[in-house]
Amino acid sequence: MTTRAEQLNELSNTWANNHNNTLATALIGLKDVIVADYARFLKDLDYPEDKFGVEFDIGKKYVKVVSISGGGSRSVFCFVEILNGNIWRAASWKAPARNFIRGNVFDQKSYIDRIRWTGIS
Repeated sequence: MTTRAEQLNELSNTWANNHNNTLATALIGLKDVIVADYARFLKDLDYPEDKFGVEFDIGKKYVKVVSISGGGSRSVFCFVEILNGNIWRAASWKAPARNFIRGNVFDQKSYIDRIRWTGIS
């Protein structure tokens, strides 16, 4: 059985020939933006630092971006289309809301203003 890191590595190798950034690097950039927004939220409320994490679940068409709270509850943050890096809002745990693209992981400027630690608008 392959690990998530191995799956991301395989996906990023597919993209290496067509993009300046690999998929794995772009997803890590997305994760950093989400975690940074959560840190700003805590600082604004003067709360102590809390455990907050982001995981990636690799599917056939999408990478599911899952946020994990300090208490361990998991929720879908968004979906990233493997073929082109488009970011979709989550409609449910299993499917994206395909009404319009929220950004692209290869272009941080396309989603940076839409990201909040609670989800993507």
